[in-house]
Amino acid sequence: ELIRPEQRDSFRGRIGSILLQSLSPQELEACLFQVVGLLNCASQITDKERDELARMNLKAGIKASKNAAFDTAKVYFKAGREALGSKGWEGNYGTMLDLCSHGANACFLTGDFDTMNELIDEVLSKDIDTKESYRVSDIKVKSLLTVGKMNESIDAALEFRRQLGLPTPQRKP
Repeated sequence: ELIRPEQRDSFRGRIGSILLQSLSPQELEACLFQVVGLLNCASQITDKERDELARMNLKAGIKASKNAAFDTAKVYFKAGREALGSKGWEGNYGTMLDLCSHGANACFLTGDFDTMNELIDEVLSKDIDTKESYRVSDIKVKSLLTVGKMNESIDAALEFRRQLGLPTPQRKP
């Protein structure tokens, strides 16, 4: 063994950083999953590197989703959120919002409804614009329909219409 086991992850993280710096955009796109996988091994990184790591995980998650690899996409979206940590909403709002929204969709498509609901609730607890609110509200309505909760789905859709200030029919008890 040339590298001690306790140093392997750090070494992999450094390899990922070197590749990120040296590959052309086309080369990086071709081996995005491998580079992000190596970067995710890094244990000690700066705040700037955390932001970049989160963006790279977002990019890899979106690419995985486009290839219908939703379980893989969930892993990347989660790694991106973990890279930003608890201060992600304050320091990197847009990236955190995208990680949560895309992550909620990937969870919906894989049937991980508990995590999906946590992500949706997290997004909706923030002061976000209507477009972003729609993205996760749409996922919530679709997920409720999928599991056969028609009335809850209708209630969620009507509540979103109310939030938009649109005319909304009253639900009968």
